[in-house]
Amino acid sequence: MKLINRVRMRRAFNSGNWKKSRFYANKLLPFPNESDFAKSVIVRSHWNEGDLEKVGELLTVWKDGELDPIREKYEIKAALSSESDDLSKPNAYKEWNSENLSSNFVQEGGLLWLKTPKMWVYWEMPSDFDLDKTNNALLELAAELLLSPWESSTKMPFTTKRDFGRNYSLSYSAGTDSTAAMLLMPQNTILGYHQRDYHSMIDHRNALKLIDHINKERDVVIIKSNHELIRSNYGKSNGFSTDYAAGVHLVLLADYLDLKGIAFGLVIENGWLKKGAKYRNFAETRHWKYWSKRFNDAGLHLVLPVNMISEAGCMKICHSNDIGQYLNSCMRGNGETGCGKCWKCFHKNGPIGREIDCSSHEISIYLQKRPLRTAMHALWAIKIMNIEHLVPDLKTQLEQDFSWWEDYYSPGLELLPIDLREFIEGNLKLNLEIMRDRSKLTNINLFPE
Repeated sequence: MKLINRVRMRRAFNSGNWKKSRFYANKLLPFPNESDFAKSVIVRSHWNEGDLEKVGELLTVWKDGELDPIREKYEIKAALSSESDDLSKPNAYKEWNSENLSSNFVQEGGLLWLKTPKMWVYWEMPSDFDLDKTNNALLELAAELLLSPWESSTKMPFTTKRDFGRNYSLSYSAGTDSTAAMLLMPQNTILGYHQRDYHSMIDHRNALKLIDHINKERDVVIIKSNHELIRSNYGKSNGFSTDYAAGVHLVLLADYLDLKGIAFGLVIENGWLKKGAKYRNFAETRHWKYWSKRFNDAGLHLVLPVNMISEAGCMKICHSNDIGQYLNSCMRGNGETGCGKCWKCFHKNGPIGREIDCSSHEISIYLQKRPLRTAMHALWAIKIMNIEHLVPDLKTQLEQDFSWWEDYYSPGLELLPIDLREFIEGNLKLNLEIMRDRSKLTNINLFPE
């Protein structure tokens, strides 16, 4: 009967009978080896009917990786629908000005707006924030972080100079790498959390649970914004426009908070390794030289406090601290646990003993991709979890001793501002060993072309 229902479901879907296809798909939902496909048919049938509300409702409940392609389409369409709403614009009329970038910002009450070439985006700022007291260099840097992939005018020299402030801050995501960065930096570091303020499949509950715990001892500044919708205007799924767009709220608040630097949770895999699989001298890359200078020109240090450690090192730091029990990096979790089926759960939750499902669509697909996604850390995770049998073709790569992967790479300390180096290294030594044989890292080339 199961096979018959599957055939009937396919036939109804292919003939455009969406209601009938859902009827048979619902009959297949109880069967584990059929449910992923059945969910896909149900969601796609509602999509084909134009029922965007129902699609969003189902995608919120069903987090399966099988649905990611339709999820991306949904978020783009939802973003465009949101842009058509008059409430998504300020009262002021303004055209995009590529020659005077700071003029594209407007403040109305507690909302700071930015007119981009294709839409308005906003931030809910503190009640006493004043745009007129914000240096133009900061506004121009913010515009570049958000629009530079598409607007070359944002890469021009800044029109004003800004002096460095007194405080360090951290673009805090409430994930493992970001939390490790927090634990390494001084206690008076200002934590700034960007919260997506639009309908999204990203679930903030795990992050907000951790933030509630942190707020018992120190404040976390939460800024709501919809700027991740910008990408949807250029045919891409919602998300951060550039590597450091996650901290644009702190760039905009730099004068308000008297900042001298903004930190990010960039780890070895994203810095000293290219795509997590091949060593590169990160200090000499165009990426580091360009962005560290751009931040510096706006009176800010670009601070990468965990650049010298891997995700494994970050996990060790976090779970050597009582904060680890409140931490869960899964962005599909329910505020209590992770979903157990996404790639983030695989390489962040699985290695510390939390339950994951390696047969889930997303994890099984990523395990078979070559080059392996987040390659070096994924190999470490596979070894830690004793699941080498799932990737028999990687036997050679998995034969090595991975204990060094939890050590810190001391050359990364040289990228830190001088006044932070000794402090951060002291905190590193409390939890991690120094990487004595650097060739373990510098010789990495996991998937030669």
